[in-house]
Order: sequence, then structure tokens, then C-alpha cells
Amino acid sequence: MVGPDYTRPEPLLPEGFRTPQAAEAQPAREAELEAWWKRFNDPKLDDLIVRAQRGNITLMRAAASIAQYRSGYGVSYSQMFPSLNAGGNYSYTLYNFAQIGADTSETSFNQWTYGVKIASWEIDLFGKIRRGMEAAQARLQESVEGWRLAMVSLRAEVATAYMNVRTLQAQRDIAVRTTDLLQQTYDAVKSKYKAQTVSQIDLSESAARLAVSKASIPRYEAMIKAQCNGLSVLLGEVPGPMQDELAATEPIPLVMGETAIGLPADLLRRRADVLQAERALMAATAEIGVAEAGFYPQVTLNGYYGFAATNFSGLGDIGNQTFGVGPSINWNFFNGGLVISQVQMKQAIAIGFALQWRQTVLEAASQVQTALDNLAGARLQMKAYTETLGDTKSMYDLGLERYKAGTISITQLLQLAQIVLEAENGYAQARGQSSQNLVELYRSLGGGWDSVQVPAAGQDAFESDGPDMWKKQPPLPSENPQPQAANQPTG
Repeated sequence: MVGPDYTRPEPLLPEGFRTPQAAEAQPAREAELEAWWKRFNDPKLDDLIVRAQRGNITLMRAAASIAQYRSGYGVSYSQMFPSLNAGGNYSYTLYNFAQIGADTSETSFNQWTYGVKIASWEIDLFGKIRRGMEAAQARLQESVEGWRLAMVSLRAEVATAYMNVRTLQAQRDIAVRTTDLLQQTYDAVKSKYKAQTVSQIDLSESAARLAVSKASIPRYEAMIKAQCNGLSVLLGEVPGPMQDELAATEPIPLVMGETAIGLPADLLRRRADVLQAERALMAATAEIGVAEAGFYPQVTLNGYYGFAATNFSGLGDIGNQTFGVGPSINWNFFNGGLVISQVQMKQAIAIGFALQWRQTVLEAASQVQTALDNLAGARLQMKAYTETLGDTKSMYDLGLERYKAGTISITQLLQLAQIVLEAENGYAQARGQSSQNLVELYRSLGGGWDSVQVPAAGQDAFESDGPDMWKKQPPLPSENPQPQAANQPTG
């Protein structure tokens, strides 16, 4: 076969990720990556992910794309074989000999024919068809990786949306508790105002803080409903019922254990977008060979076999058989540089896909490192807030007693209430962010697609040919993990 064989470009990857804990650099555990959401130990999250992978529209479209490219491979594969047409014909002909310069005379006759004809069948001497099959196979594999990418993204998006709901519920509950606290403060100020021990300014300041806190509750409610509606879309369900399903407040699911992330090189075999970009490069490389085949002669085979007679009964007479078979050679040896330009165009396209693959690899490594850094930062924030939550609440209780005793002002008491609110709200945000960053880490590592079967149209895209495949659809060439395997002759 003419044209270059595929070889994987050298990736630009760091030797390892920068982690806050050395234990996190251990090889990634496959089981943990594939069912990462189960580490949160939240049955509702498990249920939502199962429903999403069953009903998500984007995932269905990705599966339909696999079927489309599976058929495209079948079209390429069919070109390896001749196309046989069977048919029959009847015609009544009036022939005038004056058409060839003879004396004017006419004759008429019937003609009956039937038989089998070989449509022009190209003999693949230089690998044009086989290179086209390689390109079609790579595109099929690319569509499978696209489905896997959709699955990884879907699970991460469902988990993130669910974490957002629980985080917003925690913040709403904090706003409710803060409102109760400020209500107690307002009642205390009002009592002192009636006793004429504080001014109208103190009462108004306390009332204003209480009103602001009350106003934040419906805002959180609206945000929770919006997240539930988005979650319904991810599951392929109508919005509305999800608001009732998640109405009860539950703790933000949290995982504090270590996460085995492996090495950057692992991304080359796990990240669906990296694999998808590589399959696109493989297809572009094969298409260079398709273009280079234009430099060489094209050999085709034509033929027919059948019967011809002037009456219908003669179609069964062996003496009326007719046939013809023979090759033809067509060589477009001069075309004004057309083939050269086509090859150069395919080469430039392949270079672009190679650069895109390198870019995808770099972005994958960057996303993992960013997720690691964000996760470490969120956990440190959560730890800091945890250490101060008890102190701030005790501080406010003490401040309220001192205000009642008249030793501090209302402004100082409200400042203490604000500190309590910020500490509790900050802890809820840090906890929710920690969970979401862990979800992002698992997504960036490429986890979460092996546990679901690839749609039927793509199940054989990476497997050897099996005898049962001949009964329903043309076989796909087998794939070896070595880079050159995608270009082995097939058929």
C-alpha cells in the first residue's frame, strides 16, 4: 500500500503530577476510577447517574453517531468486492439501413435479454481501497471515543449538579439559621428600645440586617430549583419532579481519603478525548495514502454473462448465451499537478491533527494538575473553617449576653453575627467545592466509562473479526495496541 503508515507522535508530558501527598502519585486503581461516584456513599447520586446514562439525549446522539460511522466502514469494506447486477430487458427495434449509407430499406425485430453484469470493479493494486478502509475504521473508533467522552462528561456533570444542589441547600439552611439568630438579636434590641436604653438607629440597623438575611432565603430557593431543572435535562427527564425528589436537605457528600492518580502517561490510554484526537490523526494519515494512489494506474474489471434472443422462448436455449469479460487500465498521468496538490493537502490536514493531538494531551495533563491543586486548596479551606466554627458560635453567644448587659454596641454584635454567617457559609462552600473538585479530578483522569457497555454498533471497533459478524455485517480489521496496527492490510 502506498502512503505512510501511522506512528504516534511523541507527546509532551511531565514526568509526574505535583501532589500535596506522595501517596496520591501511586498507580491509579482501575476499579476506583470506573466507579468513582460510589466513593461518595450516596445512594441518590448512584441512582441519578444510572438514570442519566439511560436517558441522556446527548449520549443517545453519540451512540447514533457510532452507528453512522459503522455503516460508513461497511461502505468502504464493500469496495473490496465486485458488484453484481442481475436483470432482463425487452426491446422492439426498427432499423433503417439508410443510416449507414445503404439503399433505403427497413427491418424490425424483437430482442429479449437477461443475465448478470459485473459493475466496474477496481482491483486494489496500490492500496487505495484499503487505505480508505483504514480511514473509515479510525473514524468509527473516533466515534466510539466520542461516546466514551460523552459518558465521562455526563457522569461528572450529574455529580457536579447534585453537589451544587446539596451545597445550595446547606447555604439556604445557614441563611435560615442566621435569620433566626438575627431575629433573636432584633427582639433583644426592640426590648431595649422600648425600655429607652438604645436609640432608633440601633433598632433600624438590626431590622435592616434581619431583612437582608430573610431576602437571601428565596434567592437560594430559586437557585436550587434551577439546578434541579438542569439536572432533569441531564437525565432526559421533564423539569419539575426533580425539585420534589431533592426537596429534603441532605449533607453534602464528601470523600476525604487519598486518591490514586497514576502518571501523566496513563492519560494517553484513558482519556477519551486524547484517544479521539489520535483516531482522527490515524484517519488523516490513511487518507494521505488514498491521495497518493492517484499517482498510479487504475485497473478495473468488467464483465457480463447472459442470454439474448429474438423471442421469449429462445432465452432458455444455451446457444443464445452471450458473455464478455476483461480488464481495463486507466492512468491519469497528466493532470496539471492535481494529485500532487491533493497529497499535499492531505499531508497538511494530518499535520493539523497531529498538533491537535499534542494540544489535547497537554490540556489533559493541565486539567489533572489544576484539579489536584483545586482539591488541595478546598480541603485546606474546609479544615480552616472547621477549626473556627465552634469558636465563632460561642463568640456570638457571649456577645449577645454582653449586648444585653450593655457592655457592647449593636454594631459590634451584628459584626459578630456576620462573622458567624461567613464562617458557616464558607465551610459549606469549601465542602461543596471539595466534592466538586474531586469529581473534576476523576473526570480529568478519564474515569467512568468502562463499566458501561459500548453501544452495539461500536462493540467490534477494537476487536478481532469473528465468524458471527459475517452473518450480519462486514467485519472490522483487528487492532493491535502497537501504533502501526491501524494500517495492516485487511479484507
